[in-house]
Amino acid sequence: MKQITLMLLLISCSFVFAQSNSTYQEGLHYKLIEPAYVPDDDKHVIIYEFFGYKCGYCANFQPHMKSLHAKLPSYAKIIRVPLGFSGAWKVLAQGYYTAQVMGVLDKSHQALFDAIHKQHKKLRSIEDIAQWFAENYKIDEKKFLETANSFMVDSMIKKGNNIAVKVNALRTPKLVINGKFMPDAGALGSYDKLIELTLELAEQEAQNMGLK
Repeated sequence: MKQITLMLLLISCSFVFAQSNSTYQEGLHYKLIEPAYVPDDDKHVIIYEFFGYKCGYCANFQPHMKSLHAKLPSYAKIIRVPLGFSGAWKVLAQGYYTAQVMGVLDKSHQALFDAIHKQHKKLRSIEDIAQWFAENYKIDEKKFLETANSFMVDSMIKKGNNIAVKVNALRTPKLVINGKFMPDAGALGSYDKLIELTLELAEQEAQNMGLK
């Protein structure tokens, strides 16, 4: 019994030591979300990316998200959450989830950012977006609209908005690690440090969950 207690103490001490060695501080570089939002997946550390296609900062952040995807360990998973409370943001969230359902999201995600922010396409309605997808990905425009206006896509948008409200991620871009931690890009000073801290907090969560 004493040996087991000693082992647990050593593990606890090593975890505290690892936290104390971090260059990032809770309350300064990131905040603890209370109460935490519990993701559906307990086999991975979930990194939520809250964004909007209309958001210029989100467009500029995409190269850093590509870097995060490239560095992502096997125990972590990124879930994008397009905010869609109203107006053009909701219409573009419809476009995101419809592309996901129709299997073209990997091709269309960056291209849609480019269409809006580099090519200055006026995608104001779901019909505009359906036409853009039909022209660029040979998708049936009628099928796209049916999917975009379906209960399934509406439920996806509502779920994403609900998560954003619960973790208070209403300004974009925002990253939230496992519903518990929200890094502060302003306090960190650069997106590179934001990605570094995100990976550090994901590793900490993986240890807590016994995934590493």
